[in-house]
Amino acid sequence: MKSAILSFNCCGKVGIFVLMLGVLLPCVSGCGQALGVLCRAWYGDNVDPPCMEMEGKVAVVCRPRASTSYQYGDVSNELAKAVNTRVALGIKDFRKKKKRESIEMIPHEEVEKYCDGMEAESDFIEIGKAVGADQVIAIDLLGFNHIAGTNVWQGRADMNVQLIDVKTGQIIYQPESLPEYVYPRNYVVPSTDQNEWNFQREYILRLGRYISRQFVPHDRFDIDL
Repeated sequence: MKSAILSFNCCGKVGIFVLMLGVLLPCVSGCGQALGVLCRAWYGDNVDPPCMEMEGKVAVVCRPRASTSYQYGDVSNELAKAVNTRVALGIKDFRKKKKRESIEMIPHEEVEKYCDGMEAESDFIEIGKAVGADQVIAIDLLGFNHIAGTNVWQGRADMNVQLIDVKTGQIIYQPESLPEYVYPRNYVVPSTDQNEWNFQREYILRLGRYISRQFVPHDRFDIDL
């Protein structure tokens, strides 16, 4: 009897899936688009982040390495701001309301006061204490470049990312490996298409979004090319 019920339930789910596919395919141009719409309907839009331990008052701090601070003096500050913004926006996408309510992002303007002239030796925990944070999203910007050749742009960045408990100094979360971020991945952007300042600004915003995915839900179909 149980096997018959299980078989019925399985067949029922498959039937619903096939029915949805049949409805969506004629309405959407292209099989890829239809499959994407179907997956959204079946699984939902957002994927939970690998780190689910973020809670309390959280500050985002980014420090450059010596090799990046000379040429890109303000990039670490702009990147911290971009990550803070993306994480603050992404908090609302947590499925559990209780999880959303347990996180408060410290405004970047408060953190920025303590990051003027920040160097590789700057202490994440001390800055966290200064702004009253419970946790710090700590970003070490190991390498950053946006020039791929003469008047052509392609961003490349290497970084270490951690979530640190300010009170204990414990590293709560650190990804085993965070691949080099390249944008655009498969081509370069000539200066005739986009000037250098605009490209670098867009690249920092995209890099911020990339890092934020470690801590807040993101759209499973949101992929940089």
